[in-house]
Amino acid sequence: MKVEKVKENMKVKFWGVRGSIPTPISDKIFKRKLKKILADITIDDISSEEKKDIFVEKLSYDKTLIGGNTACVELRVDDKLFIFDMGSGIVQLGNYLLKKGKTNLDLHIFISHTHWDHILGLPFFKPVFDSSNKMTFYSAIPNFEERLELQQNPKYFPVTLESYPAKKKFVQLEKNGTIEIDGIKIENILQNHPGSSYGFRVVKDGKIFVYSTDSEHKHFETGNNGRFIRFFQDADILIFDAQYTLEEAIDKKDWGHSSAMTGIDLAVKSNAKKLLLFHHEPDNQEDFISKMLKQSLEYKNNKYPNSDLEVMLACEGMVLEL
Repeated sequence: MKVEKVKENMKVKFWGVRGSIPTPISDKIFKRKLKKILADITIDDISSEEKKDIFVEKLSYDKTLIGGNTACVELRVDDKLFIFDMGSGIVQLGNYLLKKGKTNLDLHIFISHTHWDHILGLPFFKPVFDSSNKMTFYSAIPNFEERLELQQNPKYFPVTLESYPAKKKFVQLEKNGTIEIDGIKIENILQNHPGSSYGFRVVKDGKIFVYSTDSEHKHFETGNNGRFIRFFQDADILIFDAQYTLEEAIDKKDWGHSSAMTGIDLAVKSNAKKLLLFHHEPDNQEDFISKMLKQSLEYKNNKYPNSDLEVMLACEGMVLEL
């Protein structure tokens, strides 16, 4: 799914939207999607290149690909490039930067936590092999540099973290703290996840971006969720962990993930503008996730009929402006 090019000084691009493990499309799923597309197509739809493009752009979620790469989100603020998490999606981001001939990069990489699906892309992120590039890694997870080194221990991977030519710096964030980078304010919040994870809130010139994945919300409007409502307050874009259905979220207590319905409750209470459902369950195919979105929209319209909240599925390649 493509979104029109943006001209604003703050925009988001999704490079990986799955949770737990990368999910490549199978031959069976590809053929099933192709059948659905062919069932709707007419001769007029493919009578010109322009009409082909229009037809493809209008395909619904269940007929296209939400994406199979794990968590990686790009945020550009003026000339600053921020990256949130280093799942397998960061590999495609690195390839894109190289294809565009980008060198002398100054990358700010924020790591929510060090579970594999959020760091496994780093060893294959090609900009680390260019000595002209500078990479600053930020996390509130204790000893996160050591954890990244362990992932690339020679027992498990042939290239060590320290051997990369790119200039690397590791910044240990204070839990629930705030830092500023060239006038851009970045806050973090401790979330409910096995081993801990952190969400991030970026504020610049009245625009607010929130990245909150791998977090479980158990009791709506308890004191704990009250702090999330404050953290999400007035977000232009709120990226939210919606890996489970509501029933699964109840059944999988303490697994550290949430549901779209909970995201809607929190987003409405915090006056967020756009809610992006993220960290999709790897076993769920696009048609099932599309069904989950439909149920979520019905829930929002029934419970909050006067809300202007926009609810969307996060999809690879999607670009949004703040």
